[in-house]
Amino acid sequence: MRLSAKSRNSAAARNQPGQGASGMASVLGGTEIRIAYKMGYVLNFYREPSFRKIEMDLGITRPEIVTLIFLNYREGVTASDICEFSGHLKANISRGIILLEKKKLIRRDIDTTDNRRQQLYLTPAGRALYAKYIPALRKRERAMLSCLSPSERKQFESLLDKLAENVPHWSALDEL
Repeated sequence: MRLSAKSRNSAAARNQPGQGASGMASVLGGTEIRIAYKMGYVLNFYREPSFRKIEMDLGITRPEIVTLIFLNYREGVTASDICEFSGHLKANISRGIILLEKKKLIRRDIDTTDNRRQQLYLTPAGRALYAKYIPALRKRERAMLSCLSPSERKQFESLLDKLAENVPHWSALDEL
């Protein structure tokens, strides 16, 4: 059987290091930071296509997406709180907050205990926008986890909780 040039190129690519399923496994398992690299790989394939689609369909940026997700969970927080949780740069989150406020998706109120702090709240329009994109993020999360049994999902979530609770103990280490 004779292969077309396209098929020959695809077959050759699969046999190159880092290509195809076996090549990808060797890359993911061959780095010196196997766990962190695999976590990043999985998260990138969850987050990047999802956020790109939200950006294109709804016209909001990643810092705006992150801010709306956070505010849907907990209102009355500051930009610093969102940065601390998300790891995003303060300048990016601040720009996102300004854009969200201009779009009337959030409002800022002065903290009554400290006039220097501004607390953030979703507006009805902000809640409505959030409601437009969160179902797709939930669906993508289900697809990502579909290879795990219910007990594996529960164990995985428990392990993630444990890792997340430990973040404050190692994240500020100045080793780089």
